Parts: sequence; structure tokens; C-alpha cells
Amino acid sequence: MKQVGYFFTFIIVYIFYFPFKILPYRFCLSYGMFLTSLIFPIAKKHRKIAAENIRYAFPDYAEEQVLRLVRAHFRHMGILLAHTLWAPRMTREWLQKYLVVDAESLNIEEETKKQGVGVVLISGHFGTWEVLVQFLGIRMKGAGIYKKVRNPFVDQLLFKMRSKNGIVLVPVEESTTVIKLLKQGYWVGFGSDQNAGKAGIFVPFMNRQASTFVGPALMAYLTGAKLLYYSVLAGEKGKVVIRVKDLGFVDKKLFPEKEAVLRHYTELWTKTLEEEVRLFPEQYFWVHRRWRTQPPKPETN
Repeated sequence: MKQVGYFFTFIIVYIFYFPFKILPYRFCLSYGMFLTSLIFPIAKKHRKIAAENIRYAFPDYAEEQVLRLVRAHFRHMGILLAHTLWAPRMTREWLQKYLVVDAESLNIEEETKKQGVGVVLISGHFGTWEVLVQFLGIRMKGAGIYKKVRNPFVDQLLFKMRSKNGIVLVPVEESTTVIKLLKQGYWVGFGSDQNAGKAGIFVPFMNRQASTFVGPALMAYLTGAKLLYYSVLAGEKGKVVIRVKDLGFVDKKLFPEKEAVLRHYTELWTKTLEEEVRLFPEQYFWVHRRWRTQPPKPETN
């Protein structure tokens, strides 16, 4: 019976997905924003979550600014939806027309390629991150961490979409495979800014402590891979803007203990993400409960 339910859910998902398989790119962007404009009035729970997160992140904002940012965020989610479902159709020709990379970011990419090292490529739920999956497959020797979806039919569809342009997808549980790929010179993408629960460490992010995965820093520590941070932003007229920050190699001599080194680099990439979010706040994924896990309160006598 559960399989029947999964299948019907898959049919609904595919009906929403199908237009993005056939419609022109710019039309897909408009269609995505149209869909989220329909969702906005009824998404009371997610509007409330977004507003609450924004109030913490920007305590100086007036309520009018908070609500305006919530609305701008939902408009951006329409673009994110369109890019996510259209991205498997990406080609090199499309990249030449729509990809915008500043000179500094391009130089970081080229210098890293010359070094021939593995790359821990860190991004977040920020901008239009699903484009990065296809981008990695086309422009780099790319791999990505993949978390399976419970619905097997939807999972198969998403896996097929994400691997369309040659990226190697690794299940999140297979850390040894990630290590092997990094040592072979792959650029492995990590979207590690979700709530890590009890598995993470607490680092400051947008005015609150956030439980954060140490996976990216640990993989760089174990393999000698380089740490690069990527923002993949939705620009004007369908453009996609790439911003790259070079976070360097893990310096094991920086602190005497491994845990201290991992904390330093986890705080470094988290701070870099925060700086980018403050520049383009409407493009952060405010509707997810990033700060759900909080440090235990100190005991009182």
C-alpha cells in the first residue's frame, strides 16, 4: 500500500516537473515564479518560519522590512524551483550565454585546476544551488554528496536529473568513497548548512548558534584537498552569477588538536556563507529550520 502512495506522489511531482522539460528557459523562470506566487498566500507556516529566522538574523529590521524580505524570498524560490527542474537541460552553450564569473573567481578556479588537487567545494542552501550540481559535471571533474529521498520513485527521478551532466553522486553515508574521489583530484560539492542536530558542532551563524556538520573540514583535513566556497546566485535576465572564495588548505599545525582545527575551518566557511547571505539576503533558504537545534541551557542552582 505504501508503494501505491509513493507512486501517486511521484505522478503529482512529475506533472509539475514536465513543463520544465519542454518549455524555453526564460519561460520556465516565469512559470516557477508564478507557481510560488500561488503558494505564497497559503504557505502560512513557512512564511512564519522565514519571518522568524529573518528577525533573528536582522534584528534592526522594521517589521515592514521583514515582510518585504519574506515576499522577495518566495519570489526567489520560484527561480530556484525553475532552475532545479530545468537544470538537467544545461549545456556548455547555455553556460556561455548565461553564466557570469568575475575575474577574481575565474582566476581562483584556473589556479586551482593547475594545482591538480582535490577540492572540497562548499556551498549552502543559498542562491540557486541545484545549478551548481550540473555546473560541476560540465566544467570540472565533479562529484556531489547525495541524500536519498524516502520515496523511491521520486528518488530515482532526482538522481537521474542531478547526474544528467556527468557528475558523480555519492550517497551521504559513503565517506570512504568521498575520500577516494578527493585524492583522485575530484571537486566534491558539499551543501553542509543544514541543521546537524546532535552530530554537529555549534558555530555562530546569523546572530545565533547553529549546529553545523564538520564533514567539509574533516574531508579536507584527511585528504589535503583545497577548500573553496561557492555562491551560485540568480542574477538579472536569467543570468547565473558565480562568486568563489579561496579558503586555502587545512593547516594541521594551526592548532595542537584535530578538533580545534576542524572547528576553525568550519567557522571559516560558515562566516564566509554569512557574509554572502548579508549581501543577497533574499536568496537564502529562510524557510528551513537551520537553528532548530540549540546548545543546552546552563543549569541553574
